[in-house]
Parts: sequence; C-alpha cells; structure tokens
Amino acid sequence: MNFLIFHLKRLIMLPVNLVTSPGEVIGGAWKESSRNKSLMLGMPALIISFVAVSAIGGVQLLNKSSLEDKYESDYQRTTAELSQLAKEIARNQKVQSIDGSADTTAIEPEKKAELIELQQAQKIYLDKLISLDPKNDEYRFELAKLVHSRNDRAHAFSILHDLAPEDVPGFPDAHFVLAQHFFDKKARTAMEAAGNLEIARKHVNHVLTRDDQQFGAKFLKARILKKTQQYEGAYQLFDELFDIDPNYYRDLIDLNERMGREEGNRKIYEKALGSFRQLSGKPENQEDDKRWIVIEAGIAKTLQELRRFPEAESRLTSLIQKYASDPKGGPRRVFLQRLIAETYIVWAGTIANSKTSYDSIAPQSRSQLLDLYTKAYRNQQDNVMVLQSLARLSLSDDPMIREKSRTVYDPITDVDAPSSVLNQLGNHALLNKRFSEAIRYYERAREKAPRDSAVLNNLSYAYLVAQDDEYNAERALQLINEALRNLPSGFDPAEASKFLHTKATALKQQDRLQEALAVYERALKARPYHPDTLRSLIECYRGLNKLPPEQYIERLDLIEQKMREQQNKVTTP
Repeated sequence: MNFLIFHLKRLIMLPVNLVTSPGEVIGGAWKESSRNKSLMLGMPALIISFVAVSAIGGVQLLNKSSLEDKYESDYQRTTAELSQLAKEIARNQKVQSIDGSADTTAIEPEKKAELIELQQAQKIYLDKLISLDPKNDEYRFELAKLVHSRNDRAHAFSILHDLAPEDVPGFPDAHFVLAQHFFDKKARTAMEAAGNLEIARKHVNHVLTRDDQQFGAKFLKARILKKTQQYEGAYQLFDELFDIDPNYYRDLIDLNERMGREEGNRKIYEKALGSFRQLSGKPENQEDDKRWIVIEAGIAKTLQELRRFPEAESRLTSLIQKYASDPKGGPRRVFLQRLIAETYIVWAGTIANSKTSYDSIAPQSRSQLLDLYTKAYRNQQDNVMVLQSLARLSLSDDPMIREKSRTVYDPITDVDAPSSVLNQLGNHALLNKRFSEAIRYYERAREKAPRDSAVLNNLSYAYLVAQDDEYNAERALQLINEALRNLPSGFDPAEASKFLHTKATALKQQDRLQEALAVYERALKARPYHPDTLRSLIECYRGLNKLPPEQYIERLDLIEQKMREQQNKVTTP
C-alpha cells in the first residue's frame, strides 16, 4: 500500500519537477564555480549570435536565389522579345521581296537599334547569372550563342572550347555545335579537310557518349562517316535513323549505289513507302501542313522510284478532287498538282529521255508521251520541262502528233515562252537550215537568259554557219567566249569540248589558225574520236604549212571507214 502511495506522489509531482529542474541545474552550476557563472552569463549572447548569423546567411541565400530568379526571368523576357522582333523583320522582308519595294537584306535603323539594345540587355543578364552561378554550363552556353550572334566569333568559340574540350567529354550541346562547325568548315587542302572531319568526329562522339540516341548527333556522325568513305558505318547509322524517319531512304539508296549494292534499293523503297503510308493515317499528321507535305511527297516519290505510276496517279488524282471541294484546301491542291505533274514527267522519262529524238521512238510511244506531257501541263502550266517537251513534240515529223501537241501548247504563238523553249525552236530551225529564224529564236532566248551557256553557244554557232548578211564570225567569237566564262565549275568535259569546238571554229574562220589549232587540241582531249574536230585540226596544221600528227590522220581514216560501213548496211537491201 505504501509502495503504491509513493509512486502516486511521484506521478503527481512530475509536471512540477519538469518546470523546476532546469532552474535547479542552472542554480547548481552557478554555485559550483565562477567559470560556470561566466558560461551562464555568456549563453544568451551565444544564442543571439547564432540566430543572427543564421538569419544573415538565410537572407543572403534567399536574396541570391531571388536575384537569380529575377535575372533568369529578365533573360527569358529579352529572348522572347528578340525572337518576336526577328519574326517581324523577316515578315517585313518577305513582303518587300514580293513587291520588290526595297532591299530585303537591309534592316530599318530603328529595328536594328532595338535588336542591339535587346542583345546588350541579354548579355548583361547572362553575365549576372554566371556571376551568381559560375558552374552553370547552360548559362555559359547561352552566352556563347549570344556573342556569336553579335559576330564576336572568337569570344564565342573560346567559351565553347572551354565548355567542350576536344579530348574529354564536356557540355553536350557545346560539343554538338563544335562538331557541326568543323564538319562545315571550309578547308584549303585535303589534309586540312581531313583534320576538320576528325575533330568533328571527336566532338560528336562526346555527345553520343552522354546520349547514344541523340538524333542530331547520330545524323551528323553518319554524315561524317559518309564523307570519310566509311560507308558501312554510315549505312548502319542511317538505317537506325530510317527506322525513326522514312525520309532517310535517300541516304541509304545513295550509300547502296556507292557500295555497288543497288539490288537492295527496291526493299528500301518498299519499306519507306509503307512507313509514309502509316504516318499518313495518323490524324495529327493530316492536320499539320508541314508534316502532311513531307509525307505526301514521300509517298509520291517512292511510288515513282518503284515505277508504280498508275498507283501514284490514282492516289494523287483522288486527293486533288478531295481538296478541290474543300474551301481551305487550295494550297494543298496546288502542291498535289505539282506532285502529279512531276509523276507524269518521271513516267515520260521511262519512255524517252531528254537526249532521245522523239521521232526515233515508236508511234505508240510518241502518243503515250504526248498524253503524259498533256496531263502534266494541265496540272502545272508553268513547268519549264513540260513546256520544252511539248515544244519538241509540236515540231515532230509526225503530222498527227504535231497537230495534237499544238492544241495543248503552241510554242510559236507563246509570247512568254521560256528561254529553253525558244532554244528548242532555234535548234529545230537550225537543223532545217533556216538560219535567220534560228538566230531570231536564239537571240530571244538570250534576252530571257543572258548567262545561259547553252543558248550562247548555239547562237554563236548559228552566226558561224549562217549565210549572207547573217554570217558574223566576230560576233560568234564574242558570244562563245561569254559562254565559256559562264560554265560552272565541274562542268562535264565532254560537253565543254563542244563549246571549245565552237570557239576554235570562230577563230579558224577569221584565219587565226594558230589560236584555233590550240583550242581544237583542248577540245580533242575530251572527245578524241570526234570526226569534225579531227578534220578541223588537220586543216589547221595544213593551213599553217605543218604536217598533221600521223595519229590524227589514222584516227580520222578509221572513223570514216566505220561510218561508210554503217551507211552501206543501211542502204544495202
């Protein structure tokens, strides 16, 4: 009983003891020694100091955080304003380019000043963000982009190289920019070009080390491997990309042709066609114009490559009819009409190419050719290739084809005929020795395309073979020199030799035989068995009282003998 009462008292006194005990402890410590007294007296100051330091640190931390948020917000705002201003300038320049009212490369002074002001503000905010958070690679990368946009390339690349060293992995976005830079960089020598590609390869590999599925990096590496002729590796990467985007079928086809594996092309076209059709069935792709254009072009082109022309025609015709009844379908209908016109052109190309004489093919094929170009014309009346092909058909020896073609398009009455059509009419007139007419058409073609080397060459030749008042060797030489100056780099040497032959002939007809001989020699290099060039060379040597090289005489005799044999085969019943 006493035991129970004892513990009951302790329980009742427990709250009192909890309150009084700390005081007793402090009191005891106070009595113990002067050291304890000093400690007790200093305790409040220590507590206050601790609270003050914590408060200051917290304020600084919060202040730093709030400043970073503020500068980040200001940076994003100026970025958005810059983007909006750039769009506005681009839109204005587009309008100017349509009406031709101004130089589209110029920016209005007030717009330029606004751009500079916004860029300066961006840099200030980025500098402040970097000072608050020096290790933030995102801020430094954005600064590199900004200073590069202000044409401070040295500063930009200094930042990028610091972010992304060549030999060790760094900030992936910076590695990717550097990889793209070295891939596109122009080189003066083959050794320098190889070095640039190697640096690009290192940088892109660093990107893929962090993310081996990075689409852009994988594509760039595939291009690097292709450029360095590592075709198998490039093919593997493009094949992976092809599984994601069927548009990469073109790269696989190109690599197959480089490696002599054309037998695999059909399988690629079939797979691409299936993928494009699958994408076409998704509602989101039907609603997005850009995606829709890419998909429909992919389907049409793969069907063309597979030579499934009736299928392509049927699909495109159906879509054209669909959008003809849609008030908002005008732009899509125009795009589809271009696609179907292209399909007809490719289809016609399987019957006769641009170098084939239409009169040399079977009558049934000529009729089919006319039908295809007629359909192409009805869908795209400004297609130059279609107009040129119809012009050729309108000059056919077949009266029925000639008349039918002119009911579709008559190049002779077309006052706005393109230069290629006028050139075609000139060729036909020249072939029939109607020199004045040929010169008239060629001169009109030259007015429309003053730098077209083919037109200039034909006009030059027409002046050389013309008769009476139309003949003009001096004018011919002036024109052919202009044509040669306008030839693009990498022009086919065999085609270029035709231009050289015309120039040599103009010199020869002015009795400038030594100069003519040198030009004929250059023309002969690309066409060593061209009979007209050999004859002219031999004549120049003899005109200069020199013996022509024996090999030229032997070569010409051999060619002429073969020509006689072929002629005998034709005339012998």
